Amino acid sequence: MLLILVILSSYILIRIVSIFSNYLKAFSRNEHFRFAFGIAAIIVGALHIMFPTFFSHLFSTIFKSTYTATSISGFIQIICGVGLLIRRVYKEAAILLMILLALFIPLSIFMMTDYIPGPLGPEYEPILGYVRILSFPLLIWTLFKVCDLSPRKGLQTNRFKHDI
Repeated sequence: MLLILVILSSYILIRIVSIFSNYLKAFSRNEHFRFAFGIAAIIVGALHIMFPTFFSHLFSTIFKSTYTATSISGFIQIICGVGLLIRRVYKEAAILLMILLALFIPLSIFMMTDYIPGPLGPEYEPILGYVRILSFPLLIWTLFKVCDLSPRKGLQTNRFKHDI
């Protein structure tokens, strides 16, 4: 959910800056959103490394050493965020980030079944757990659409264009 908030705030900031910048005017809205996703992945990955105790409750269902798992996931998020900003490798970075986000779905489900309280306290955790489980597929779908990863993207249909 932190990733969604950072994505939205950085997208709004990029759209405001693109009004005044000739460089950002050349890019489409999808590319602006890809830039926002990359900036958000870098920020959230850095937060995973700087404050691992805030994110360690997700990993405590599977791993005994939550510090290393949190740091590794933060490092992968930083790499994917930088990759989303680079035009040549953004599709590969998006695929790696989608795999990482897909790994968090079962962790959230395990956390809900084992009832491990998060950083906000036990009274908010059931609501946050369900929102977390629903937010990861939304993030994966958004990244899939923004980075044009559809296999049918380049196909052109000439179905009814036959000269008889």
